Amino acid sequence: MTEDGPTTPGKAQRRRQEAARRLRDEGLKLIARQGLHACKVEEITRAAGVGKGTFFTHFASKGHFVAALVDHILGDVARRVRPLALAPEDANALLAGVGAVHLRYFQLRPDAASLLVQAGGLAEDSDQGQVVRQRLRQHVDMVAEMLRPAAAAVGWPVERAAELALMVVATSCGFFWFARPLGLGHDTPMALLERLGRAMAGGLAGGAQP
Repeated sequence: MTEDGPTTPGKAQRRRQEAARRLRDEGLKLIARQGLHACKVEEITRAAGVGKGTFFTHFASKGHFVAALVDHILGDVARRVRPLALAPEDANALLAGVGAVHLRYFQLRPDAASLLVQAGGLAEDSDQGQVVRQRLRQHVDMVAEMLRPAAAAVGWPVERAAELALMVVATSCGFFWFARPLGLGHDTPMALLERLGRAMAGGLAGGAQP
């Protein structure tokens, strides 16, 4: 208790959240720049301005940190893409919209594209590698469920909707994974991203035109 009132856990919680945010933001930049395996915990904490001990109060290991980054990124994408399922137009518009949201997200956050591509390559027999793959599969399944009605309408086998969703997600990540070192993609107009989404959807659906 202080003269101003009780010391609430809110301030401590906000400090904790701010430290986690800085670790996440700086870790994402460093992993994109240096590579997942080369980037050290000490470098992340130094860039975030926190002690190494603080890192381990949030994350049990670097692998857990990477898994948390993947979860944060995919949760952020999901929040942006889910509203499209609430007011779907025609099948091509839904496919294009879902593709464009993913493309726009990773255009604005190329470090996130880098992280997802690298995290997907974690060793299959590692616990965190399995966690990352499970989380990626959850996102693909969520997108597949959104696209299922559209897939049927454009002639894509409904039972293979997950493959359609995977192509949308993988193309979006891969586009900006390769675009950054080539100096491309950062200023692509939204209208062209939407057109790319339609072209991607049309090609996957077997001939629909963008």
